[in-house]
Amino acid sequence: MPSQVIMAAGCMVHQLPKLLDEFHDIDQTKIRMAFGPSGALRMKIDNGENCALFISALSKHTEALVQSEKLLESSILGRNPTVLICRRDLNIVTETALQFITNPRWALGVSTTGFDPDANEIKILSRVAKTAELNAKHLTARTRLITGGREKPKAPSGRNQYGWIMETQDVDLLLTFHSNAIEAVADNRDLKVIQLPPTIQVTGHFGIGISSDADSKIKAFYHWVLSEYGQEVLARHGFISLRGNHSSALGRGH
Repeated sequence: MPSQVIMAAGCMVHQLPKLLDEFHDIDQTKIRMAFGPSGALRMKIDNGENCALFISALSKHTEALVQSEKLLESSILGRNPTVLICRRDLNIVTETALQFITNPRWALGVSTTGFDPDANEIKILSRVAKTAELNAKHLTARTRLITGGREKPKAPSGRNQYGWIMETQDVDLLLTFHSNAIEAVADNRDLKVIQLPPTIQVTGHFGIGISSDADSKIKAFYHWVLSEYGQEVLARHGFISLRGNHSSALGRGH
C-alpha cells in the first residue's frame, strides 16, 4: 500500500489528478488519494490517520490542524466562488440570476457533500432566501441536493455527474463551485456558467497543508501549486489566486 496519502475535499476529485499530471514529478500509482467532506477528513487526520497532504474546501480546517501540530504548515490554496450552471437556451445573466433561482418554475439543484455542517450550500441558500425575502426552509425543501457521484442514478462512466444530471434528471439550475462548473460544462455543451451577484455569492477559501511525514515530492508539489505557474493552472480549473500569501515558486516540476 502506498505510504504517501493525499486527502482532499470531494469537489477536488477531478481537479487533483489533473494538477498532479501538470506537476509531472509524482507517480499517481505510488500514492493514495482519499476524497470526502473536508470536516470528516480533518477528523480523520486529528485522530491520527496517515496524511501527507490535505486539501480542504475550508481553510479553517488546515489552519486548525497546523495549530494542533497534525500538519507542519498550511496556506490558502485559492478562492473558489459559487456560480450558477444553466441551460444555454435560458436567457439568464448575473443581474437576473436571483429571480430565476427563486422562481419555483425552474428546478433548482445545489452541489453538496451531504455530510459537512459547514458546507457552503447551506450558506448560499440562506443568502438567497434573505436577499429575496423568502422562507429559507421552503427554498431548501424545493432544492435538490446533488453530490458529486454518490446519489442514484449515477452518471455513466466517462460522464460528469453534474453535467449528466442536468441533461437527464430535469434539473434546470445548479449552484456549485466554479471548479465543478467548468467540469460540468466541458461534459455537457448545452450548459453555460453564470456569475452570481455579490449579494448571494459564497466563495470557498480552500486550504492546503502538508505534514512532517510528507516526502520530498509531496513537499515539492505543495510549493509548486502555490507558485505562480501552479496558480495559473488552478485558475484554469476555476480558482482565483491569492498569490500574495503563497510560498516561493519551484517551477513547473522537474
